[in-house]
Amino acid sequence: MRVQIEDIRNRSIAAFEKVGVSTDDAKIITEVLLETELRGVFTHGFMRLERYINCIRSGGIKTDGNYEVAYDSPSWTSMDGKDNLGIVISYKAMKLAMEKAKKTGVGIVNVRGSHHFGAAGYYTSMCADNDMVGMSMSNGDILIAATGSGEKTIGNNPFSYAFPANKYGKIVYDIAMSYTSDRKVVQMDKEGKKLPEGWIIDKDGKPTTDPGEYEKGGTLLPFGGYKGYGLAMMVETLAATLSGAAMTKNVHAWNTDENCGGNVGHFFMALDISKLGNPEEYKKRVDSMIDEIKNSKKADGCDKIYYPGEIEMEKLAKCKEVGYVEILDETMESVERIEKELGLR
Repeated sequence: MRVQIEDIRNRSIAAFEKVGVSTDDAKIITEVLLETELRGVFTHGFMRLERYINCIRSGGIKTDGNYEVAYDSPSWTSMDGKDNLGIVISYKAMKLAMEKAKKTGVGIVNVRGSHHFGAAGYYTSMCADNDMVGMSMSNGDILIAATGSGEKTIGNNPFSYAFPANKYGKIVYDIAMSYTSDRKVVQMDKEGKKLPEGWIIDKDGKPTTDPGEYEKGGTLLPFGGYKGYGLAMMVETLAATLSGAAMTKNVHAWNTDENCGGNVGHFFMALDISKLGNPEEYKKRVDSMIDEIKNSKKADGCDKIYYPGEIEMEKLAKCKEVGYVEILDETMESVERIEKELGLR
């Protein structure tokens, strides 16, 4: 469904304001969801709006904005989100990391007491757009099996980095740790398709290619086997263990129980490259690296080599040029459903 950018922006802001989110915070979470949608990352765009609203209405997510600084130094801060919106606290945490980086060269902010923080690549892009290197990550409720485990063991723990460039804009890498998303598994079940080996295990911990086994208690597997599992552990350690957030099975990222927060942990880092030299020279070097990679010999059937984030940036630019975004029908149905419940339609 084609939706005007300004229309969906205003509707999202109004929905969050209706449930007690301040106008400033409603604008922040809306812009994060909107840009994610414009980049074509539908799973973390407005598809999430209804769930955020319902978590707020249940009391699981707070809207008072009462964050607390647990530790502060010139280059490192630890914050307690106090069960507020994960996207809002994450945006403010990365802004703080960037401010620290401008002064010391490196800015790090740990967060505990938070919730689902959306697309990790949004926060690293904030850094790249300001001539900084960015890194962001978050733990979450357990979704994947550790290598050798036959059940859900650790979160799908998203991780992102971003680097500024000149003619190429920026490199943005944003991944989760499962071989594929649970949404894709469910969709393949609806289409009557078999899964490739290594995507999931069933409720008994046995490998299966039947996507229907996932909703019967199956578990996603990490990409690359022990490699994806190892990266998930890295995120869990930096985002949760270091910050004092809940870990592994104690995380309730999408909790909707009244007055019970998810206590998700995040990690944000910004590096100010100007401290090492001229940012323009650095970005020229990044461009040179990308040129070399894109001009390398192409595999059979491939007519273009992309760098991380290029496809999403092309989609973003196209949407802004035409003034509208194509949103999945099911996403708009959920937006309209929550608007009706809130008396906005």
